[in-house]
Amino acid sequence: MVLDMESFAPPIKVESWLRGQPLTSFQRGNVYVVEFWATWCMPCMAAMSYLVQLQEKYKDSGLQVIGVAAHEHARTVDDARTELNAWLTKNLPNLNYRIAFDHTGELSKLWIGASFSCEIPTSFVVDRDGYIAFRGHAMQLDHVLPKVLNGVWRTSDDAKAADTEFPRDKPLVVDLDGSLLLTDVLYESFLNVLPLGFRATFAAARANSKAAVKHHLAEASKLDYATLPYNTGVMDLIQTAKARGRRIYLATAANAKHAKAIADHLGVFDGWFASDAKTNLSGPLKAEKLTAAFGKNGFDYVGNAPSDFPVWDIADKAYGVGLSNSLKRRLVALKGSNYIALDDGNAGRWAWFKTLRVHQYVKNFLIFVPSAASHQFTLANLITDVIAFLAFCACASAVYILNDLLDIKSDRAHPSKRARPLASGLLQLRTGLLMVPALLLFSLMLASTISLEFFSVVVGYFMLTSAYSVYFKRKMLVDVVVLAILYTTRIVAGGVAAEIQVSPWLFNFSIFIFTSLALIKRYVELATRLDRGLPDRSDRNYRIGDLDVVAALAAAAGLSAITIFALYVTSPDVQILYRHPKALWLISPILLCWIARALLMAHRRQMDDDPIVFALRDRISAIAIAAIVAAVLIATF
Repeated sequence: MVLDMESFAPPIKVESWLRGQPLTSFQRGNVYVVEFWATWCMPCMAAMSYLVQLQEKYKDSGLQVIGVAAHEHARTVDDARTELNAWLTKNLPNLNYRIAFDHTGELSKLWIGASFSCEIPTSFVVDRDGYIAFRGHAMQLDHVLPKVLNGVWRTSDDAKAADTEFPRDKPLVVDLDGSLLLTDVLYESFLNVLPLGFRATFAAARANSKAAVKHHLAEASKLDYATLPYNTGVMDLIQTAKARGRRIYLATAANAKHAKAIADHLGVFDGWFASDAKTNLSGPLKAEKLTAAFGKNGFDYVGNAPSDFPVWDIADKAYGVGLSNSLKRRLVALKGSNYIALDDGNAGRWAWFKTLRVHQYVKNFLIFVPSAASHQFTLANLITDVIAFLAFCACASAVYILNDLLDIKSDRAHPSKRARPLASGLLQLRTGLLMVPALLLFSLMLASTISLEFFSVVVGYFMLTSAYSVYFKRKMLVDVVVLAILYTTRIVAGGVAAEIQVSPWLFNFSIFIFTSLALIKRYVELATRLDRGLPDRSDRNYRIGDLDVVAALAAAAGLSAITIFALYVTSPDVQILYRHPKALWLISPILLCWIARALLMAHRRQMDDDPIVFALRDRISAIAIAAIVAAVLIATF
């Protein structure tokens, strides 16, 4: 059957309805919009958001919108359904129309295949008598729907004439890095190749031109183009232009491999221009290429950097993405009213706080533990510990940024980590690459003011935590032990800074308690994947089936830490340090209850992925900490 204008609309028969009541048949008297879409299709997001507005605008006129997810990529039907629900909840929280899931492909054949449509999103309008009145893009519906709803749309004539009412303007040419993308594929390629080892990165480093470097990195890298952060403002502009019948082109200084892959993924471009192994298509060279293709002032151009000025100069309209005030003034002087500003989506100060992991600085208060535990909390030690604390904060932030850069591909595939500023494009990768050495240098400068020994501890901490980010975190159980050592290193650093010998009791207790917390963190991560129906992570050695074993090991490590503390309370060391050492016995049951409760909260899925962050937000944990502090004060005074 061929589905064309004036054809009777095929039925909507699917087994799964993700949102709204199932629709058994089209009801005479109502007008329907049937939209075919997919979560991996970037243009679909703009179309679906627009349909939310249309449904609200025309709901009292008998309009009913139906979204059909018919092109999902997943291992199983259940995986696809789970991912669809998560995607809808995150991206369309105010969804006001039905969503059907066509996992068999039959519905797509009846509509998309029968109408010879070759792309999504595609919208079909079914009139009040059940006939196809229109097929096209959602952005055209605000023009079509009023006529269909009022009964003045003459299906044959109006459908054929619909395209002519949207003038075909000059081509729209879009830059890639920093414009269409909130990132730069050159840095993406570098970070993707870096874990492959010295040979792959050296091949690019020895190239004799920037174009050759880009070519080598592009050939060696394997980017996931579906998860790259796209600029929604630019995507909306492209979709609007596409709906008007305009031709869309991608023009980028990135390597041709990336340009072709992104153009193929988005499916909205009529052609592309890009760099090759010998030519870096940037600045005047790009302007020359586009002038030859479209003529001077024969196209509109979307760019974001000073290197785009030669192109803006010979373009008709200039779209500037996220420009600084000085660049905006230059572009206004150049183009006048033909300059249009676009948002780049970059965040402000909060993005830096999130990237630096300022909330994680609380872990560095462990540096003050040796001074407090040995009752040597003098003013000199306090000043030294504060400097040591700041040094560790800077060093830890450098490592967090490095870890985010190395994990950027896996973070974008994670349901929550993809919102991190570097992964989402709120902060540029080149900025992150510059901040790592800057923060490390600041940390080492502070460390050098304390002592050579403390300087060595900071260097060792950075090397170990970097090795954890690159290698150890992918090794089962070794990762949690290394995490415990990193926590304990903070305590050792506090002792070195204040020239206080860390007791074996404190050292061993720290190893076991932090091993327990690290195992609880792994338990939460595995439980999250189990609940969301996600497969085992390919970059970790843990399996979802290990949940029970991980919980048992966490409990064993926690109980071992409590046992060590109980033995410490009975040791001669306690008699020397405390006036009322028996008060310390109160701490053991508090710790026992806290560890047991942490495991239960993780089992009930009521814990964040980091137990320490959870403890800071949890009221019961705050009470437990206050009770421990009170017990220590009673024992001391």
